[in-house]
Amino acid sequence: MKIFLINPKNVGRGQASVRYMASTPLALSILASLTPEKDSVRIIDENKRDIPYEEEVDIVGITSMLHASGRALDIAKKFRARGVTVVMGGFFASLCPREAEDYVDTIVIGEAEHVWGNLLEDFRSGKLKSRYQAGNLIDLSNVPFVSKKWFENGDCYHIETSRGCPFHCDFCSVTKFYKGTLRHRLINDVVRQVRECSNKMIFFVDDNIAINKKYAKELFKALTPLNITWSGQFSINAANDDKLLKLCAESGCKFLFTGLETLNSKNLENVDKNWMDPQKFPGLIENIHKHGIGVYGSFMFGFEQDTSDIFHQTLMFCEENKLDLALFSAIFPIDGSKFHEQLKAENRIFEKDSAKFNGQHATFTTKNMTSRELDDGLRWIWKEFYSKRSMKKRIGHLISKIKETPLSTESNNVSTEEFMVALNTSFRVAVTDF
Repeated sequence: MKIFLINPKNVGRGQASVRYMASTPLALSILASLTPEKDSVRIIDENKRDIPYEEEVDIVGITSMLHASGRALDIAKKFRARGVTVVMGGFFASLCPREAEDYVDTIVIGEAEHVWGNLLEDFRSGKLKSRYQAGNLIDLSNVPFVSKKWFENGDCYHIETSRGCPFHCDFCSVTKFYKGTLRHRLINDVVRQVRECSNKMIFFVDDNIAINKKYAKELFKALTPLNITWSGQFSINAANDDKLLKLCAESGCKFLFTGLETLNSKNLENVDKNWMDPQKFPGLIENIHKHGIGVYGSFMFGFEQDTSDIFHQTLMFCEENKLDLALFSAIFPIDGSKFHEQLKAENRIFEKDSAKFNGQHATFTTKNMTSRELDDGLRWIWKEFYSKRSMKKRIGHLISKIKETPLSTESNNVSTEEFMVALNTSFRVAVTDF
């Protein structure tokens, strides 16, 4: 049996920068690992190569987030028109099953590890069901080892140490997808997977790699002898722990992505994220920098308290605190989130095109600025932050340091400074599609 596992292309304004940093979803590599060896499996990331519609294939599996769902459904239509069986999973199919199931033969709701083998056997026997959903979440000790051959060629490998998040931020759908749970992999299993992928940059896809500080410290100690370079996501609150940051840096961490979200504490309170304090951001960012780790901050605009001057305020904050990288988004009501339920009840969602729910468009009626002001402000801050003027102010000291030392020729020995300057340069090119 021949199987295609497909990740649809991110399309639309602002997606060039996303595609640059994106790697093929880990879920596809895991499913490929779970597929019997007698079957032929091919992972196709449309962000990297065209889909070979002309090739013969028995079953196609597609994963998709909401913003790529339109493209995912188009792919499904093309294969089904040829008589090919199509399976869809991921956040879109799990949170919006009724929207997905009319365009595919079957959908997988939630985690797929428990049901993938049964799904393939049902297909072989001609008994494929319209829906598959595991009765319980998988014990992460049972997540399969993924051979390097199942990672699509790219600039980095995706590896997980945990799944889920204990917080319940109103704008996020992770809590609903993982049923409010937080699970960790055995550190020995993580180390084995990292050894397999140690020749390239590793990105740990956990929503918060330091959510359990005891586990994180033990993990970092175990990673240190492997001589890897990595990045991941974490809560800025963890930056008050010097021992954790020291171990993090020693283990090869080059930069950390953190959701700062907004500089307005009232906004954070409104979306149930008031456990963060914007007044503490500068000191925490400084502490991360002190340990030689770059900071990649994420901000959203369009909160209930936001006015049109929020963009300039945020840019000034980023420059004053020498933020190495930044991601800017318009907050949007994603299905499965409490924020979506609120705006739907208030009849404030006006956008119908799913492709525009990618964080780069106004999708609902904001309270204290117009949709045009939100769109224009978002484009402005992207271009200003990655302008030569801003780069000089934020990372000029890094550029100077690089000029004083020879550049490394080995990927695992590239300095944090080299990473930050290279990524800023790449993003400067990527944001031209705004």
